[in-house]
Amino acid sequence: MHKLYKIISYFLIPIIKINTFVRILKKKEDKFRYKERFGLTNLKKPLEKEIIWIHASSIGEFKSSDFLINNFFNNYYILITTTTTTAADYAIKNYGEKIIHQYAPYDVTLWINKFLDFWQPKFVIWIESDLWPNTIVRLREKGIKSVLLNARISPKSFNKWKYFSSYYKFITKTFFAIYAQSQNDLKRIKSLTNNEVGYLGNLKLTKKFKILSNSSISKNINIMIASTHQNEEDLIIPYIEKISKKYPLINFFITPRHPERSRVIFNLLKSKKLNVGLHSRIKNSKFKFLIIDSFGKMDEFYNKSDIVVLGGSFTNNGGHNPIEAAVANCAIITGPNIFNWQNLYDDMIKKNCCLMIKNSKELEHNIINLIEDKNLISDLKKNALSFSESVFFDEDKLLNIIKSNLEYNA
Repeated sequence: MHKLYKIISYFLIPIIKINTFVRILKKKEDKFRYKERFGLTNLKKPLEKEIIWIHASSIGEFKSSDFLINNFFNNYYILITTTTTTAADYAIKNYGEKIIHQYAPYDVTLWINKFLDFWQPKFVIWIESDLWPNTIVRLREKGIKSVLLNARISPKSFNKWKYFSSYYKFITKTFFAIYAQSQNDLKRIKSLTNNEVGYLGNLKLTKKFKILSNSSISKNINIMIASTHQNEEDLIIPYIEKISKKYPLINFFITPRHPERSRVIFNLLKSKKLNVGLHSRIKNSKFKFLIIDSFGKMDEFYNKSDIVVLGGSFTNNGGHNPIEAAVANCAIITGPNIFNWQNLYDDMIKKNCCLMIKNSKELEHNIINLIEDKNLISDLKKNALSFSESVFFDEDKLLNIIKSNLEYNA
């Protein structure tokens, strides 16, 4: 099956190139660095130290690699690959000379070979669910030690992979170990692979997060509408508009999943004559509705919020990870479409750590209940925080595993 995948990927090269240039026109690819997607680079390879390559596709996955970067950058060059411009901007802005950033090459063997032959990583850390067969198989063929961290597989993906379990086994045997991000993910992955699969907690919850949570309830409750997708604001805003009129002291933070959509949301709120501002342009905080159009601000505004409505769940996008909101001690509300994180939400709902509502029409009633009932909001926040602490990542154990494998390869 892998031979067929390789052949298909070669035939797709012209389409991939055309799509790349279309994405450049749409400003979804970096026009100055697009050649990195074809395994090329404008950089000179550093020679003083060996290279650890960390692949983290999106900004959320990249942020979970923070403690790995900080533990290894003194002794190794840290090569970070991402696929999105938002993750690239965040990486460069926040880590500077600690890392070397490159856009990940497309999963075509020709381009993967160019990338690997140039960088020659000693060790590879692959984060979450973004499995690229050609890349991962080439790591094994070149004898490069690799580990898969925070692995997850949604019920929907699991049902698909069950029909190709032999291919899943073939791909994942590259990794000397796989660490799932939840017990449910562990069970699903174990049934698909012959690898050693373990559980160390959720990589997004390392020690640094423990200092973030705020157990108090704001004097004037702040509500965050987090990671919304296209058309989702149309479903949510009519109800939070009603709440804002009933409770004039409440502030709302709106953080679109894709910040480039911020202006559209701004115009929508402005057309309703609401007091709205863009975070990147404000000189004061007197806006009732604040749109967070700056990268890397999610944690900051989770920690300013008492109630979080998680987007991607009122449209068919599968929801978003609730753990960051939980560790920030927020009362969490989600819509019904949470298939990407079903196992996590099932556990949280069972333990009264979040509210799941049927549709956006139920938002007004549920938010008002939380505003009016201090015991209800306090219990929901406390339960969510307690749950998040139960899934903290055992970073010391992972560091020992990585260090022992680096020494073994020396």
